[in-house]
Amino acid sequence: MKLLYLFAACLVAAACSMATDESTSGPEMATIPAASFFMGETVDYGYGEIDGPRHEVIIDRPFALSVTEVTVGEFRRFVEDTDHVSEGICNIYTDEKSWHIDPSRNWEHPGFAQEENHPVVCVSWEDTQAYTAWLTRQTGKAFRLPSEAEWEYVASTGGVEGDNGIVDHEEANIGLVECCGGRTEGRDQWIETAPVGSFPPDRFGVHDMRGNVWEWQADCHQDTYDGAPVDGSARTECDTPDKRAIRGGSYGDAGDYLSPRYRLPGPQTQGYFTVGFRVAHDVD
Repeated sequence: MKLLYLFAACLVAAACSMATDESTSGPEMATIPAASFFMGETVDYGYGEIDGPRHEVIIDRPFALSVTEVTVGEFRRFVEDTDHVSEGICNIYTDEKSWHIDPSRNWEHPGFAQEENHPVVCVSWEDTQAYTAWLTRQTGKAFRLPSEAEWEYVASTGGVEGDNGIVDHEEANIGLVECCGGRTEGRDQWIETAPVGSFPPDRFGVHDMRGNVWEWQADCHQDTYDGAPVDGSARTECDTPDKRAIRGGSYGDAGDYLSPRYRLPGPQTQGYFTVGFRVAHDVD
């Protein structure tokens, strides 16, 4: 009996050790080397020239980017550990009504079924700041959101699109080309969010930079890149500092929305049922 007790105690201790390691190690990260690239392209998508002028950015230090978007399970551990309360201001659209806030939607109940390994949605930019602050305390690494420049560099040079230069249903969880809404085709078998990492990684080992969910960026949103940093850092001074940049397209988008250079603004206090986030940190 004593031996059995000791064996059981060892199993419990090992399980506790594993749980501690998981909670303090943080998400799986890919190291992105320092590089220079040309950011933006002055293109009018019908909403104005929102991603120019084209300019050279020199990312003068490597950085780490999470291999996947933050999942429901990861966000749940944060909430349970901190008692964080999200405002639950989640924007949705339906066939009957364009974008509007639905008080019944939140990160736990976005309006469709999600498993713990799906990307969390209906989180605001402010929620992401609370999450990265918690993750920093847990790991001792200074976690943050990626800057627009860092995100665009990975998305535009990672090489997930096919020979035609277009992201398709074999490479990402995307929507209908002709309009909006989810679609199942080929590898893409999800109308809404897919489990993170369901599609092949890019050359950096990063999944889902395009499609699945849009991603909050560290930068405040400015209509153009006039005056934007050229060292890869986030833009922190804007005409509308309460608007934050969003990139990447979602399960309900296609076409230009999936361009690595396409960008949209979002109020930092509100979430969307198509928007999540991934994390980054500097590398010494």
